[in-house]
Amino acid sequence: MCFFCGDSAPETVCEPCAGSLLRLQREVCPRCQLPAANREVCGRCLKKPPVWQHLIAEWQYEFPLKAAIVSAKYHHAFPIFRWVSAQRRNWPFEPSATLIPVPLAELRLQTRGYNQAQLIANEMAKRFSLRVDDDGVIRIRETDIQQRLNWSERRRNVHHAFAATRSFAGESVVLVDDVLTTGSTLNELARAVYEAGAVRVDAYVLARVQPIRRRDRVVKFGRATT
Repeated sequence: MCFFCGDSAPETVCEPCAGSLLRLQREVCPRCQLPAANREVCGRCLKKPPVWQHLIAEWQYEFPLKAAIVSAKYHHAFPIFRWVSAQRRNWPFEPSATLIPVPLAELRLQTRGYNQAQLIANEMAKRFSLRVDDDGVIRIRETDIQQRLNWSERRRNVHHAFAATRSFAGESVVLVDDVLTTGSTLNELARAVYEAGAVRVDAYVLARVQPIRRRDRVVKFGRATT
C-alpha cells in the first residue's frame, strides 16, 4: 500500500506519488544545493563557505514529502527510510567514507526511542556496504529544538554542541541527517570531525528547505535574519 495515496503498490510509495515529489533543481550549488548557474559554487558559499565540502539533498522539503519525513521521524514510519535508500542508484561520495548520523540530544533520544538520522545512515550503509559510526561524535550539551528558532538563533543554539570521541585521522566522513534548513547543525558537526583529524567531510540529507525571501524574513522575524 502506498504511504501517500493508499493505493495498492509493490513498494512503500507508488510510481505516480514518487513522481510527484519535488526534486531539487538540476542547476544547484554543489556545496549548499540551492539554485546556482551552471552548477557552480554559488555566491553565498563563496562568501561564507560551509564547513563541509559537498552536499547531496534528494528532494525539496515540501508537502507531501514533508509529511512522510515527519511521520518517519516521530511516528515510526520507518519504511519511508528504506524506500528512500532504494531511490539512490549510486553512492556519490568516497566509497570508504564513514557515515556519521547527526547525534540526537540524549533526552530526545530517550523520549523518541530512536535517532532518525541513524536509521537513514543504516539504510544507506546496507545498500552501499558502508560503515556507520553512531557514537564517534556526541552532543556535549543540550540544545533547544531548532524548529523553534529563527536562522540566527539556530547558529548560536548549536555552537560547540558536538565533540568527537575518537580520532578521525585520515578518514573521509559523510554526515547524515533527514532535513537541512540553515546548515548550522551540520556545520558544527563537520567542525568537530575536522578537529578530530578527518581529511574530508561531506553531507547527505533527504530534503533541503528552501530559504524564505528577505522580505518574508522581515515579516516573520521583524528583521532580515540570515
